[in-house]
Amino acid sequence: MDAKDAIKAQFLSEYMKRDFSQISVKGLCAAAPVARTTFYAYFSNTDDVRALIEDEIISGLEAVTASASNGSLPDMRFDLFMDAVEAYIKENWTAIHAFLVVQPNLRFIRKWKDNIILHFGERYPDKKRTPHFEAVAEVMASSMISAYTFWMEHPEQVSTREIKPMIHQVLDTLVKVL
Repeated sequence: MDAKDAIKAQFLSEYMKRDFSQISVKGLCAAAPVARTTFYAYFSNTDDVRALIEDEIISGLEAVTASASNGSLPDMRFDLFMDAVEAYIKENWTAIHAFLVVQPNLRFIRKWKDNIILHFGERYPDKKRTPHFEAVAEVMASSMISAYTFWMEHPEQVSTREIKPMIHQVLDTLVKVL
């Protein structure tokens, strides 16, 4: 693990235990351990660390979408996409759980919503011109993230086998509204 990865890992460890406002560069460097000059070679502050982790997660979700759709969102099999997203969330559980459940990170949630809305529009391009597309897309994105959050809050009580059909039903219902 290089210094940058050590800083990100330590940041997530701290984020899981204490309020973001209490995470300091000095504390991260001591725990990582890396020199402060090394920290500042990669980041300006702790929010830069958080933003990089957010962006890496979103990039990973974009890669999942690209892979699951084979370049054609309108033709994508939604069940395969949902399986791929589930696998990605499980692989990145700590960071996503931290940003959705432990300390909900509104900037991360907005980035994820924007990503879902973008792909929703690409999946249903004929619906983008309808009067309420933006509102429906926002509801869809919020529904998906809420379902994942609920699953992550209650992993022993709820399986994705139960969550995925609900998300699909919400999507189908919302598309009919358009």
